Amino acid sequence: MKIEQIEISSLELPYKKAFITATNRFVTAQGLLVKVVSDDGLEGYGYADLFPRTGESQESARHAIESVIKPAIMGGDLREWLRLRKKIDHLITGNPRAKAALETACYDALAKGMRVPLYLLLGGLFRNGITIIKMLGVDDPEAMAEEARRLVGEGFTALKLKMSGKVALDLKRVAKVRDAVGGGLFIKVDANEAYDAKTAIRLAKGLAELAVEVFEQPVPRSQIEALGEVKRHSPIKIEADQSVRTAADAYRLIQNRLVDGINTSIQKAGGIGEVRRIAELCELAGIQCALSNTAGSMVGDAAALHLAASIPAIAPLCELGEFESISGDPFVGLKVDKGFLKLPEGEGLGVKLKERS
Repeated sequence: MKIEQIEISSLELPYKKAFITATNRFVTAQGLLVKVVSDDGLEGYGYADLFPRTGESQESARHAIESVIKPAIMGGDLREWLRLRKKIDHLITGNPRAKAALETACYDALAKGMRVPLYLLLGGLFRNGITIIKMLGVDDPEAMAEEARRLVGEGFTALKLKMSGKVALDLKRVAKVRDAVGGGLFIKVDANEAYDAKTAIRLAKGLAELAVEVFEQPVPRSQIEALGEVKRHSPIKIEADQSVRTAADAYRLIQNRLVDGINTSIQKAGGIGEVRRIAELCELAGIQCALSNTAGSMVGDAAALHLAASIPAIAPLCELGEFESISGDPFVGLKVDKGFLKLPEGEGLGVKLKERS
């Protein structure tokens, strides 16, 4: 099961509706599809979503894989992936999304070679799917409320509202959504680093009155002391996202009790192994670890779903399924049904390329 080919292609997948956060306005999901082919003809796929705030671009990710990583691992045995990964990390630091896409492709090919679904390589089955936290982008309060009402009608039971950084307007957004969906629905909000600590604390108190469960990344990623200040004074749970890139980042926050939870992803962390380390640290510390993925090819969601299915430490509510927000995905095999993403059948990731007509 040796690596015979590594191929990279660009994907540009239009959003069905522009998705707006405090830091980005997405109209197209731009990423790289990585294909690994073994010497016995098996194909594995991985995907990296790439935009400026990730610190990686299509050009940089392509260069990292083609010019640095590929020459070092061609001919390597997929059954020795951990050894190959160690070699990759020695050769090139950073570039987590490029590495994650390649790693996913290797795992997909390896699982297909062993004729098993990926979750069996990752520890076995703990759950057969994930309840989706559906994301709503920044919009007028009334428009967000209407969208939330529609999503609840489709069966979603958990929502994540993006914030703009303007306290009064953000509170109005949440209030309108809460009125639209009623008191029992799970709601979290995501500031994407938009506030300073004192403003975030003020917002958190208003969010508590609206029965919001979780406040994600209220302050800039590097301001971990400010993150801890918000956590100490907030009546609702504070979750880190951009502040945690690696297991070492997670350890620092956990050790100092600076957050109530961590939201991570395979792409942000740089691979399946690093997410497992983060999740297990969270479990040991008694805090929640959620898994997320931005909109893009369902290849990325499939990898996250297999990982979530095999790790008890991952929360049962995760931010997956955003592939349904874009069009043009060349893969099939996943579908969100009434707010639930079921683990697919089949070998490897369980998704496949659409048949060409």
